[in-house]
Amino acid sequence: MNRFSFTLIIILALGIFFRFYSLGSFPISLHRDEAFLGYNAYSLLKTGMDMSGIFLPIHTESFLYSPVGYSYLSIPFIYVFGLSEFSVRFVSALFGSATIVVVYFFVKELFIHGTTQIKTLKHAEIVALLSSFVLAISPWHINLSRTATENIIVTFFIVAGILFYLMSVGKRWKYLVISFILFSATLFIYQSPRAFLPVFIPIMILVFNNNINLIKNKIILIALYLAFIIVPLVFVLISPQLSLRIRTLSIFHDNLTQLVINEQIANDGSAGLPYMVTRVFHNKVIGYGNLFIENYFKHFSFDFLFLDKGYPDRYRVPGMGLLYIFQLPLIVFGAIYLINKHRKIGIFVVSWILVSPIGSALTFDDVPNLQRTVFVIPAYSILSAFGLLIFLKLARSFNLKLFKPAILACIFVIAFSISYYLVQYYFQARVYRSWYRQDGYKELVEKVNNLLPNYKKAVVTNRESAPTIFFLFYSKYNPDLFQKTAKSSKLRDFDRISFDKYIFSEDECPLRNIKQGNIIINTREKDTLYVNSGLCKDTGSISKVLSEIKRIDSSLVFYVSE
Repeated sequence: MNRFSFTLIIILALGIFFRFYSLGSFPISLHRDEAFLGYNAYSLLKTGMDMSGIFLPIHTESFLYSPVGYSYLSIPFIYVFGLSEFSVRFVSALFGSATIVVVYFFVKELFIHGTTQIKTLKHAEIVALLSSFVLAISPWHINLSRTATENIIVTFFIVAGILFYLMSVGKRWKYLVISFILFSATLFIYQSPRAFLPVFIPIMILVFNNNINLIKNKIILIALYLAFIIVPLVFVLISPQLSLRIRTLSIFHDNLTQLVINEQIANDGSAGLPYMVTRVFHNKVIGYGNLFIENYFKHFSFDFLFLDKGYPDRYRVPGMGLLYIFQLPLIVFGAIYLINKHRKIGIFVVSWILVSPIGSALTFDDVPNLQRTVFVIPAYSILSAFGLLIFLKLARSFNLKLFKPAILACIFVIAFSISYYLVQYYFQARVYRSWYRQDGYKELVEKVNNLLPNYKKAVVTNRESAPTIFFLFYSKYNPDLFQKTAKSSKLRDFDRISFDKYIFSEDECPLRNIKQGNIIINTREKDTLYVNSGLCKDTGSISKVLSEIKRIDSSLVFYVSE
Protein backbone atom coordinates (compact mmCIF):
# COMPACT_ATOMS: atom_id res chain seq x y z
CA MET A 1 0.00 0.00 0.00
CA ASN A 2 1.50 3.34 -1.07
CA ARG A 3 1.21 6.56 0.91
CA PHE A 4 -1.59 7.93 -1.29
CA SER A 5 -3.80 4.88 -0.72
CA PHE A 6 -3.12 5.03 3.02
CA THR A 7 -3.99 8.74 3.09
CA LEU A 8 -7.24 8.08 1.20
CA ILE A 9 -8.20 5.41 3.77
CA ILE A 10 -7.59 7.89 6.60
CA ILE A 11 -9.72 10.54 4.82
CA LEU A 12 -12.48 7.98 4.20
CA ALA A 13 -12.42 6.88 7.86
CA LEU A 14 -12.77 10.53 8.90
CA GLY A 15 -15.67 11.04 6.50
CA ILE A 16 -17.42 7.87 7.70
CA PHE A 17 -17.06 8.98 11.33
CA PHE A 18 -18.57 12.40 10.61
CA ARG A 19 -21.52 10.81 8.77
CA PHE A 20 -22.32 7.82 10.99
CA TYR A 21 -21.54 8.95 14.55
CA SER A 22 -24.83 9.08 16.53
CA LEU A 23 -26.71 8.95 13.21
CA GLY A 24 -29.98 7.91 14.83
CA SER A 25 -29.86 10.76 17.35
CA PHE A 26 -28.51 13.71 15.33
CA PRO A 27 -30.20 15.60 13.87
CA ILE A 28 -32.80 15.38 16.61
CA SER A 29 -36.20 13.93 15.67
CA LEU A 30 -37.31 12.63 12.29
CA HIS A 31 -38.60 15.06 9.70
CA ARG A 32 -41.82 14.17 7.86
CA ASP A 33 -39.97 13.67 4.56
CA GLU A 34 -37.65 11.14 6.21
CA ALA A 35 -40.63 9.34 7.73
CA PHE A 36 -42.34 9.11 4.31
CA LEU A 37 -39.20 7.69 2.69
CA GLY A 38 -38.73 5.21 5.54
CA TYR A 39 -42.30 3.96 5.80
CA ASN A 40 -42.61 3.56 2.03
CA ALA A 41 -39.44 1.44 2.14
CA TYR A 42 -40.94 -0.57 5.01
CA SER A 43 -44.15 -1.04 3.03
CA LEU A 44 -42.22 -2.18 -0.07
CA LEU A 45 -40.23 -4.61 2.07
CA LYS A 46 -43.33 -6.15 3.65
CA THR A 47 -45.77 -6.12 0.72
CA GLY A 48 -43.98 -5.15 -2.50
CA MET A 49 -46.21 -2.07 -2.64
CA ASP A 50 -45.80 1.49 -1.40
CA MET A 51 -48.09 2.84 1.33
CA SER A 52 -50.71 3.88 -1.24
CA GLY A 53 -50.92 0.30 -2.54
CA ILE A 54 -49.08 0.67 -5.87
CA PHE A 55 -46.97 -2.38 -6.80
CA LEU A 56 -43.26 -1.63 -7.33
CA PRO A 57 -43.83 2.06 -8.18
CA ILE A 58 -41.34 4.40 -9.85
CA HIS A 59 -43.00 7.38 -8.18
CA THR A 60 -45.02 7.29 -4.98
CA GLU A 61 -48.44 8.93 -4.80
CA SER A 62 -48.20 9.44 -1.03
CA PHE A 63 -45.23 11.79 -1.45
CA LEU A 64 -46.54 14.06 -4.24
CA TYR A 65 -45.42 11.54 -6.88
CA SER A 66 -41.76 11.99 -5.98
CA PRO A 67 -39.26 9.40 -7.26
CA VAL A 68 -39.11 6.35 -5.01
CA GLY A 69 -35.45 5.39 -5.56
CA TYR A 70 -34.35 6.25 -2.02
CA SER A 71 -36.96 3.95 -0.50
CA TYR A 72 -35.83 1.01 -2.66
CA LEU A 73 -32.22 1.53 -1.60
CA SER A 74 -33.28 1.66 2.07
CA ILE A 75 -34.96 -1.75 2.04
CA PRO A 76 -31.86 -3.88 2.91
CA PHE A 77 -30.97 -1.67 5.87
CA ILE A 78 -34.52 -1.58 7.22
CA TYR A 79 -34.56 -5.38 6.89
CA VAL A 80 -31.34 -5.67 8.90
CA PHE A 81 -31.81 -2.90 11.48
CA GLY A 82 -35.59 -2.59 11.61
CA LEU A 83 -37.59 0.58 10.96
CA SER A 84 -35.85 3.40 12.83
CA GLU A 85 -34.16 6.75 12.35
CA PHE A 86 -30.81 5.02 11.97
CA SER A 87 -31.91 2.56 9.28
CA VAL A 88 -33.73 5.24 7.25
CA ARG A 89 -30.72 7.57 7.30
CA PHE A 90 -28.22 4.78 6.61
CA VAL A 91 -28.45 5.09 2.83
CA SER A 92 -27.59 8.80 2.87
CA ALA A 93 -24.63 8.26 5.18
CA LEU A 94 -23.41 5.32 3.09
CA PHE A 95 -23.58 7.11 -0.27
CA GLY A 96 -22.20 10.28 1.30
CA SER A 97 -19.17 8.32 2.49
CA ALA A 98 -18.78 6.51 -0.84
CA THR A 99 -18.77 9.84 -2.70
CA ILE A 100 -15.49 10.71 -0.94
CA VAL A 101 -13.76 7.81 -2.70
CA VAL A 102 -15.44 8.44 -6.06
CA VAL A 103 -14.35 12.09 -5.97
CA TYR A 104 -10.73 10.96 -5.52
CA PHE A 105 -10.77 8.81 -8.68
CA PHE A 106 -12.82 11.36 -10.59
CA VAL A 107 -10.36 14.20 -9.90
CA LYS A 108 -7.41 12.04 -10.98
CA GLU A 109 -9.19 11.21 -14.23
CA LEU A 110 -10.18 14.86 -14.67
CA PHE A 111 -6.56 15.98 -14.65
CA ILE A 112 -5.53 13.24 -17.07
CA HIS A 113 -8.03 14.55 -19.65
CA GLY A 114 -7.91 18.21 -18.67
CA THR A 115 -4.22 19.02 -18.99
CA THR A 116 -1.10 17.88 -20.80
CA GLN A 117 1.36 19.56 -18.44
CA ILE A 118 3.56 16.92 -16.82
CA LYS A 119 4.08 19.06 -13.74
CA THR A 120 0.32 19.34 -13.16
CA LEU A 121 -0.21 15.62 -13.74
CA LYS A 122 2.26 14.90 -10.95
CA HIS A 123 0.11 17.00 -8.63
CA ALA A 124 -3.14 15.28 -9.70
CA GLU A 125 -2.88 12.71 -6.91
CA ILE A 126 -2.41 15.44 -4.31
CA VAL A 127 -5.31 17.52 -5.66
CA ALA A 128 -7.48 14.37 -5.71
CA LEU A 129 -6.68 13.66 -2.05
CA LEU A 130 -7.27 17.27 -1.04
CA SER A 131 -10.60 17.30 -2.91
CA SER A 132 -11.70 14.15 -1.09
CA PHE A 133 -10.60 15.65 2.22
CA VAL A 134 -12.51 18.90 1.66
CA LEU A 135 -15.61 16.89 0.77
CA ALA A 136 -15.15 14.66 3.82
CA ILE A 137 -15.21 17.65 6.19
CA SER A 138 -17.80 19.71 4.25
CA PRO A 139 -20.59 20.97 6.56
CA TRP A 140 -22.99 21.05 3.60
CA HIS A 141 -22.33 17.43 2.68
CA ILE A 142 -22.20 16.14 6.27
CA ASN A 143 -25.50 17.83 7.19
CA LEU A 144 -27.37 16.20 4.34
CA SER A 145 -25.57 12.85 4.59
CA ARG A 146 -26.92 12.54 8.13
CA THR A 147 -30.57 12.84 7.03
CA ALA A 148 -32.71 10.66 4.79
CA THR A 149 -32.49 12.75 1.63
CA GLU A 150 -32.28 11.67 -1.98
CA ASN A 151 -29.88 14.33 -3.21
CA ILE A 152 -26.84 12.79 -1.49
CA ILE A 153 -27.37 9.67 -3.61
CA VAL A 154 -27.80 11.90 -6.66
CA THR A 155 -24.44 13.54 -5.92
CA PHE A 156 -22.77 10.13 -5.86
CA PHE A 157 -24.32 9.08 -9.17
CA ILE A 158 -23.48 12.36 -10.91
CA VAL A 159 -19.81 12.21 -9.86
CA ALA A 160 -19.65 8.52 -10.82
CA GLY A 161 -21.31 9.33 -14.16
CA ILE A 162 -18.69 11.98 -14.92
CA LEU A 163 -15.93 9.57 -13.90
CA PHE A 164 -17.13 6.87 -16.30
CA TYR A 165 -17.59 9.44 -19.08
CA LEU A 166 -13.96 10.54 -18.70
CA MET A 167 -12.87 6.89 -18.64
CA SER A 168 -14.75 6.38 -21.92
CA VAL A 169 -12.68 9.01 -23.73
CA GLY A 170 -10.97 7.00 -26.47
CA LYS A 171 -12.58 3.73 -27.50
CA ARG A 172 -14.02 2.33 -24.26
CA TRP A 173 -17.67 2.77 -25.21
CA LYS A 174 -18.94 0.43 -22.50
CA TYR A 175 -17.92 3.07 -19.95
CA LEU A 176 -19.93 5.65 -21.87
CA VAL A 177 -23.08 3.52 -21.60
CA ILE A 178 -22.46 3.05 -17.86
CA SER A 179 -22.02 6.81 -17.56
CA PHE A 180 -25.42 7.57 -19.08
CA ILE A 181 -27.09 4.84 -17.03
CA LEU A 182 -25.73 6.48 -13.87
CA PHE A 183 -26.90 9.92 -15.01
CA SER A 184 -30.32 8.57 -15.93
CA ALA A 185 -30.68 6.84 -12.53
CA THR A 186 -30.68 10.24 -10.81
CA LEU A 187 -33.90 11.16 -12.64
CA PHE A 188 -35.65 8.40 -10.68
CA ILE A 189 -34.20 9.42 -7.34
CA TYR A 190 -34.69 13.20 -7.08
CA GLN A 191 -36.23 16.14 -8.95
CA SER A 192 -33.31 18.61 -9.32
CA PRO A 193 -31.22 16.60 -11.85
CA ARG A 194 -34.13 16.95 -14.27
CA ALA A 195 -33.18 20.61 -14.73
CA PHE A 196 -29.43 20.21 -14.20
CA LEU A 197 -28.41 17.27 -16.41
CA PRO A 198 -29.96 18.38 -19.75
CA VAL A 199 -27.70 21.46 -19.61
CA PHE A 200 -24.68 20.01 -17.81
CA ILE A 201 -24.12 16.92 -19.99
CA PRO A 202 -23.75 18.85 -23.29
CA ILE A 203 -21.23 21.16 -21.57
CA MET A 204 -19.27 18.14 -20.37
CA ILE A 205 -19.26 16.63 -23.85
CA LEU A 206 -18.13 19.89 -25.48
CA VAL A 207 -15.29 20.37 -22.99
CA PHE A 208 -14.01 16.78 -23.18
CA ASN A 209 -14.70 16.04 -26.84
CA ASN A 210 -11.67 13.88 -27.70
CA ASN A 211 -13.80 11.00 -28.90
CA ILE A 212 -16.57 12.75 -30.86
CA ASN A 213 -14.68 13.79 -33.97
CA LEU A 214 -16.18 10.97 -36.04
CA ILE A 215 -19.78 11.26 -37.27
CA LYS A 216 -20.52 7.77 -35.90
CA ASN A 217 -19.40 8.77 -32.41
CA LYS A 218 -21.49 11.93 -32.50
CA ILE A 219 -24.58 9.90 -33.44
CA ILE A 220 -23.96 7.47 -30.57
CA LEU A 221 -23.58 10.31 -28.06
CA ILE A 222 -26.74 12.06 -29.25
CA ALA A 223 -28.67 8.78 -29.15
CA LEU A 224 -27.54 8.05 -25.57
CA TYR A 225 -28.36 11.60 -24.48
CA LEU A 226 -31.86 11.43 -25.97
CA ALA A 227 -32.59 7.90 -24.74
CA PHE A 228 -31.32 8.22 -21.18
CA ILE A 229 -31.94 11.90 -20.38
CA ILE A 230 -34.42 13.63 -22.68
CA VAL A 231 -36.97 10.83 -23.19
CA PRO A 232 -37.41 10.08 -19.45
CA LEU A 233 -37.64 13.82 -18.79
CA VAL A 234 -40.34 14.32 -21.44
CA PHE A 235 -42.21 11.31 -20.06
CA VAL A 236 -42.25 12.94 -16.61
CA LEU A 237 -43.25 16.40 -17.88
CA ILE A 238 -46.22 15.19 -19.96
CA SER A 239 -47.61 13.11 -17.10
CA PRO A 240 -50.09 15.07 -14.92
CA GLN A 241 -49.20 12.90 -11.92
CA LEU A 242 -45.42 12.66 -12.27
CA SER A 243 -45.08 16.39 -12.96
CA LEU A 244 -47.29 17.33 -10.00
CA ARG A 245 -44.45 18.24 -7.64
CA ILE A 246 -42.62 20.18 -10.36
CA ARG A 247 -45.76 22.17 -11.17
CA THR A 248 -46.70 22.91 -7.55
CA LEU A 249 -43.23 24.26 -6.72
CA SER A 250 -42.59 26.02 -10.04
CA ILE A 251 -42.16 29.80 -10.11
CA PHE A 252 -44.96 29.81 -12.69
CA HIS A 253 -47.25 28.55 -9.93
CA ASP A 254 -46.37 31.56 -7.77
CA ASN A 255 -49.49 33.73 -7.62
CA LEU A 256 -47.63 36.67 -6.08
CA THR A 257 -45.62 37.29 -9.26
CA GLN A 258 -48.78 37.29 -11.37
CA LEU A 259 -50.42 39.73 -8.94
CA VAL A 260 -47.44 42.09 -9.28
CA ILE A 261 -47.67 41.91 -13.09
CA ASN A 262 -51.40 42.65 -12.95
CA GLU A 263 -50.80 45.60 -10.63
CA GLN A 264 -48.14 47.02 -12.95
CA ILE A 265 -50.48 46.70 -15.93
CA ALA A 266 -53.24 48.46 -13.96
CA ASN A 267 -50.86 51.26 -12.96
CA ASP A 268 -49.79 51.68 -16.60
CA GLY A 269 -53.43 52.00 -17.60
CA SER A 270 -54.10 54.60 -14.91
CA ALA A 271 -51.06 56.58 -16.06
CA GLY A 272 -52.24 56.48 -19.66
CA LEU A 273 -49.25 54.57 -21.09
CA PRO A 274 -49.76 53.13 -24.58
CA TYR A 275 -50.87 49.49 -24.67
CA MET A 276 -47.74 48.39 -26.57
CA VAL A 277 -45.44 49.88 -23.90
CA THR A 278 -47.29 47.94 -21.22
CA ARG A 279 -47.05 44.69 -23.19
CA VAL A 280 -43.31 45.13 -23.77
CA PHE A 281 -42.29 45.93 -20.19
CA HIS A 282 -44.92 44.31 -17.99
CA ASN A 283 -45.58 40.73 -19.04
CA LYS A 284 -44.99 37.17 -17.83
CA VAL A 285 -41.62 36.84 -19.55
CA ILE A 286 -40.21 39.87 -17.73
CA GLY A 287 -41.97 39.10 -14.43
CA TYR A 288 -41.01 35.45 -14.13
CA GLY A 289 -37.63 36.11 -15.76
CA ASN A 290 -36.76 38.61 -13.02
CA LEU A 291 -37.85 36.12 -10.35
CA PHE A 292 -35.68 33.38 -11.89
CA ILE A 293 -32.63 35.66 -12.04
CA GLU A 294 -33.16 36.79 -8.45
CA ASN A 295 -33.48 33.18 -7.27
CA TYR A 296 -30.47 32.08 -9.31
CA PHE A 297 -28.02 34.61 -7.90
CA LYS A 298 -29.18 34.02 -4.32
CA HIS A 299 -27.34 30.68 -4.55
CA PHE A 300 -24.01 32.50 -4.90
CA SER A 301 -24.52 34.96 -2.07
CA PHE A 302 -22.18 35.13 0.91
CA ASP A 303 -25.16 34.66 3.23
CA PHE A 304 -26.16 31.40 1.55
CA LEU A 305 -22.72 29.83 1.22
CA PHE A 306 -20.90 31.08 4.32
CA LEU A 307 -23.62 32.05 6.81
CA ASP A 308 -26.60 30.09 8.12
CA LYS A 309 -29.09 31.62 5.68
CA GLY A 310 -29.85 28.63 3.46
CA TYR A 311 -33.18 26.83 3.22
CA PRO A 312 -34.94 24.60 4.26
CA ASP A 313 -34.76 25.76 7.87
CA ARG A 314 -34.47 22.22 9.24
CA TYR A 315 -30.92 21.97 7.88
CA ARG A 316 -29.64 25.21 9.39
CA VAL A 317 -26.74 25.02 11.82
CA PRO A 318 -26.59 28.31 13.79
CA GLY A 319 -23.54 30.41 13.00
CA MET A 320 -22.31 27.89 10.43
CA GLY A 321 -22.38 28.20 6.66
CA LEU A 322 -22.54 25.48 4.02
CA LEU A 323 -18.85 26.06 3.30
CA TYR A 324 -16.07 27.10 5.66
CA ILE A 325 -14.97 30.74 5.53
CA PHE A 326 -11.40 29.67 4.74
CA GLN A 327 -12.68 28.13 1.48
CA LEU A 328 -13.73 31.51 0.05
CA PRO A 329 -10.26 32.75 -1.02
CA LEU A 330 -9.26 29.22 -2.04
CA ILE A 331 -12.31 28.86 -4.33
CA VAL A 332 -11.73 32.25 -5.98
CA PHE A 333 -8.01 31.69 -6.39
CA GLY A 334 -8.48 28.11 -7.60
CA ALA A 335 -11.05 29.14 -10.21
CA ILE A 336 -8.92 31.98 -11.59
CA TYR A 337 -5.78 29.84 -11.75
CA LEU A 338 -7.50 26.85 -13.38
CA ILE A 339 -9.20 28.95 -16.07
CA ASN A 340 -5.93 30.68 -16.91
CA LYS A 341 -3.58 27.69 -16.72
CA HIS A 342 -5.75 24.62 -17.30
CA ARG A 343 -8.65 25.95 -19.30
CA LYS A 344 -10.53 22.69 -19.83
CA ILE A 345 -10.64 21.83 -16.13
CA GLY A 346 -11.42 25.40 -15.15
CA ILE A 347 -14.29 25.80 -17.63
CA PHE A 348 -15.74 22.43 -16.68
CA VAL A 349 -15.69 22.96 -12.90
CA VAL A 350 -16.92 26.57 -13.05
CA SER A 351 -19.69 25.57 -15.49
CA TRP A 352 -20.73 22.85 -13.06
CA ILE A 353 -21.14 25.51 -10.36
CA LEU A 354 -22.97 27.95 -12.65
CA VAL A 355 -25.46 25.37 -13.93
CA SER A 356 -26.23 23.79 -10.53
CA PRO A 357 -28.83 26.34 -9.28
CA ILE A 358 -31.05 26.21 -12.40
CA GLY A 359 -33.53 23.72 -10.96
CA SER A 360 -33.74 25.46 -7.59
CA ALA A 361 -34.09 28.89 -9.24
CA LEU A 362 -37.17 27.62 -11.10
CA THR A 363 -38.98 27.13 -7.78
CA PHE A 364 -40.50 29.68 -5.40
CA ASP A 365 -40.34 27.60 -2.22
CA ASP A 366 -37.33 27.68 0.16
CA VAL A 367 -34.94 29.68 -2.04
CA PRO A 368 -31.92 29.65 -1.97
CA ASN A 369 -32.10 25.92 -1.41
CA LEU A 370 -29.16 23.91 -0.09
CA GLN A 371 -30.89 20.58 -0.68
CA ARG A 372 -31.66 21.03 -4.38
CA THR A 373 -28.11 22.19 -5.15
CA VAL A 374 -26.02 19.83 -3.00
CA PHE A 375 -24.53 18.08 -6.06
CA VAL A 376 -22.36 21.18 -6.64
CA ILE A 377 -20.22 20.41 -3.55
CA PRO A 378 -17.62 18.29 -5.44
CA ALA A 379 -16.96 21.27 -7.74
CA TYR A 380 -16.40 23.60 -4.77
CA SER A 381 -14.18 20.92 -3.21
CA ILE A 382 -11.99 20.75 -6.32
CA LEU A 383 -11.53 24.53 -6.45
CA SER A 384 -10.77 24.62 -2.72
CA ALA A 385 -8.23 21.81 -3.05
CA PHE A 386 -6.46 23.39 -6.01
CA GLY A 387 -6.50 26.81 -4.34
CA LEU A 388 -4.89 25.33 -1.22
CA LEU A 389 -2.20 23.59 -3.26
CA ILE A 390 -1.34 26.76 -5.16
CA PHE A 391 -1.27 28.77 -1.92
CA LEU A 392 1.29 26.37 -0.40
CA LYS A 393 3.35 26.34 -3.60
CA LEU A 394 3.45 30.14 -3.66
CA ALA A 395 4.48 30.25 0.00
CA ARG A 396 7.28 27.82 -0.74
CA SER A 397 8.49 29.62 -3.86
CA PHE A 398 8.35 33.03 -2.18
CA ASN A 399 10.41 32.00 0.83
CA LEU A 400 11.27 28.43 1.78
CA LYS A 401 11.24 29.42 5.45
CA LEU A 402 7.55 30.35 5.10
CA PHE A 403 6.53 26.89 3.88
CA LYS A 404 6.35 25.10 7.24
CA PRO A 405 4.61 28.01 9.02
CA ALA A 406 2.14 28.16 6.13
CA ILE A 407 1.36 24.44 6.52
CA LEU A 408 0.95 24.83 10.30
CA ALA A 409 -1.32 27.85 9.78
CA CYS A 410 -3.48 25.87 7.33
CA ILE A 411 -3.72 22.93 9.76
CA PHE A 412 -4.72 25.26 12.61
CA VAL A 413 -7.38 27.10 10.57
CA ILE A 414 -8.87 23.86 9.22
CA ALA A 415 -8.83 22.15 12.65
CA PHE A 416 -10.44 25.17 14.31
CA SER A 417 -13.11 25.41 11.59
CA ILE A 418 -14.00 21.72 11.89
CA SER A 419 -14.14 21.94 15.69
CA TYR A 420 -16.38 25.00 15.57
CA TYR A 421 -18.72 23.25 13.14
CA LEU A 422 -18.96 20.11 15.31
CA VAL A 423 -19.76 22.16 18.41
CA GLN A 424 -22.45 24.10 16.53
CA TYR A 425 -23.92 20.92 15.04
CA TYR A 426 -23.99 18.66 18.09
CA PHE A 427 -24.68 21.21 20.82
CA GLN A 428 -26.31 24.30 19.30
CA ALA A 429 -28.30 22.92 16.35
CA ARG A 430 -30.09 20.32 18.49
CA VAL A 431 -32.15 23.05 20.18
CA TYR A 432 -32.19 25.49 17.24
CA ARG A 433 -35.65 25.84 15.65
CA SER A 434 -36.57 22.26 16.56
CA TRP A 435 -40.17 22.87 15.43
CA TYR A 436 -38.96 22.69 11.82
CA ARG A 437 -38.12 19.01 12.38
CA GLN A 438 -41.53 18.08 13.85
CA ASP A 439 -39.87 17.42 17.19
CA GLY A 440 -42.19 15.75 19.71
CA TYR A 441 -43.95 13.22 17.47
CA LYS A 442 -41.90 10.22 18.61
CA GLU A 443 -42.77 10.82 22.26
CA LEU A 444 -46.40 11.57 21.31
CA VAL A 445 -46.86 8.28 19.43
CA GLU A 446 -45.32 6.34 22.31
CA LYS A 447 -47.56 8.08 24.87
CA VAL A 448 -50.77 7.69 22.81
CA ASN A 449 -50.07 4.02 22.08
CA ASN A 450 -49.51 3.33 25.78
CA LEU A 451 -52.83 4.97 26.71
CA LEU A 452 -54.94 3.88 23.72
CA PRO A 453 -55.90 0.39 25.00
CA ASN A 454 -58.12 2.18 27.57
CA TYR A 455 -59.96 4.20 24.90
CA LYS A 456 -62.04 3.56 21.81
CA LYS A 457 -60.10 6.01 19.66
CA ALA A 458 -57.63 8.90 19.65
CA VAL A 459 -58.40 12.24 18.00
CA VAL A 460 -55.14 13.98 17.09
CA THR A 461 -54.57 17.50 15.76
CA ASN A 462 -52.59 17.85 12.54
CA ARG A 463 -51.32 21.29 13.61
CA GLU A 464 -47.68 20.13 13.57
CA SER A 465 -47.85 18.54 10.08
CA ALA A 466 -48.27 14.98 8.84
CA PRO A 467 -49.49 13.09 11.93
CA THR A 468 -50.45 10.06 9.83
CA ILE A 469 -46.92 9.24 8.72
CA PHE A 470 -45.49 9.55 12.23
CA PHE A 471 -48.08 7.23 13.75
CA LEU A 472 -47.43 4.75 10.92
CA PHE A 473 -43.66 4.99 11.26
CA TYR A 474 -43.22 4.87 15.03
CA SER A 475 -46.00 2.29 15.51
CA LYS A 476 -44.52 0.13 12.73
CA TYR A 477 -48.09 -0.23 11.60
CA ASN A 478 -48.88 -3.13 9.25
CA PRO A 479 -48.52 -1.65 5.72
CA ASP A 480 -51.02 -4.11 4.28
CA LEU A 481 -53.74 -2.79 6.60
CA PHE A 482 -52.94 0.83 5.84
CA GLN A 483 -52.95 0.21 2.07
CA LYS A 484 -56.55 -1.03 2.35
CA THR A 485 -57.47 2.09 4.32
CA ALA A 486 -55.72 4.36 1.81
CA LYS A 487 -57.48 2.76 -1.16
CA SER A 488 -60.90 3.16 0.42
CA SER A 489 -60.26 6.73 1.56
CA LYS A 490 -61.48 9.61 -0.57
CA LEU A 491 -58.82 11.78 1.00
CA ARG A 492 -55.59 11.77 -1.08
CA ASP A 493 -53.67 13.92 1.40
CA PHE A 494 -51.59 11.16 3.00
CA ASP A 495 -50.46 13.57 5.71
CA ARG A 496 -53.75 13.16 7.56
CA ILE A 497 -55.58 10.00 6.47
CA SER A 498 -57.22 8.47 9.54
CA PHE A 499 -56.69 4.75 10.19
CA ASP A 500 -57.44 2.15 12.84
CA LYS A 501 -58.15 3.97 16.14
CA TYR A 502 -56.37 7.16 15.03
CA ILE A 503 -58.53 10.08 13.87
CA PHE A 504 -56.61 13.08 12.57
CA SER A 505 -58.33 16.43 12.87
CA GLU A 506 -57.68 19.67 11.03
CA ASP A 507 -58.71 21.43 14.21
CA GLU A 508 -55.81 22.83 16.21
CA CYS A 509 -57.79 22.02 19.38
CA PRO A 510 -59.97 18.92 18.80
CA LEU A 511 -61.01 19.04 22.47
CA ARG A 512 -62.41 22.48 23.25
CA ASN A 513 -65.46 24.57 24.07
CA ILE A 514 -67.42 26.12 21.20
CA LYS A 515 -69.56 29.16 21.97
CA GLN A 516 -72.80 29.42 19.99
CA GLY A 517 -74.60 32.55 21.12
CA ASN A 518 -74.98 32.25 24.88
CA ILE A 519 -74.57 28.47 24.79
CA ILE A 520 -71.21 26.76 25.30
CA ILE A 521 -70.86 23.39 23.61
CA ASN A 522 -67.82 21.17 24.10
CA THR A 523 -66.45 18.73 21.55
CA ARG A 524 -65.67 15.86 23.93
CA GLU A 525 -66.76 12.29 23.28
CA LYS A 526 -66.86 9.45 25.75
CA ASP A 527 -63.91 7.01 25.89
CA THR A 528 -61.86 9.16 23.52
CA LEU A 529 -58.27 10.28 23.88
CA TYR A 530 -57.54 13.78 22.59
CA VAL A 531 -54.31 15.38 21.42
CA ASN A 532 -54.45 19.17 21.29
CA SER A 533 -51.76 21.49 19.99
CA GLY A 534 -49.57 23.08 22.62
CA LEU A 535 -50.92 26.43 21.35
CA CYS A 536 -54.41 25.61 22.63
CA LYS A 537 -55.67 27.39 25.72
CA ASP A 538 -56.35 25.32 28.81
CA THR A 539 -59.55 23.32 28.29
CA GLY A 540 -60.16 23.50 32.06
CA SER A 541 -63.29 21.77 33.26
CA ILE A 542 -63.89 19.63 30.18
CA SER A 543 -60.54 17.79 30.16
CA LYS A 544 -57.93 16.09 32.23
CA VAL A 545 -54.41 16.57 30.88
CA LEU A 546 -52.68 13.19 30.98
CA SER A 547 -49.39 14.30 29.47
CA GLU A 548 -47.59 17.32 28.07
CA ILE A 549 -45.27 16.67 25.14
CA LYS A 550 -42.39 19.13 24.83
CA ARG A 551 -39.75 19.74 22.21
CA ILE A 552 -36.09 19.46 23.06
CA ASP A 553 -36.01 23.24 23.59
CA SER A 554 -38.71 22.80 26.31
CA SER A 555 -41.45 24.48 24.27
CA LEU A 556 -44.84 22.81 24.57
CA VAL A 557 -45.98 21.01 21.42
CA PHE A 558 -48.91 18.71 22.44
CA TYR A 559 -51.42 18.14 25.24
CA VAL A 560 -52.66 14.57 25.64
CA SER A 561 -56.05 14.78 27.38
CA GLU A 562 -59.17 12.83 28.18
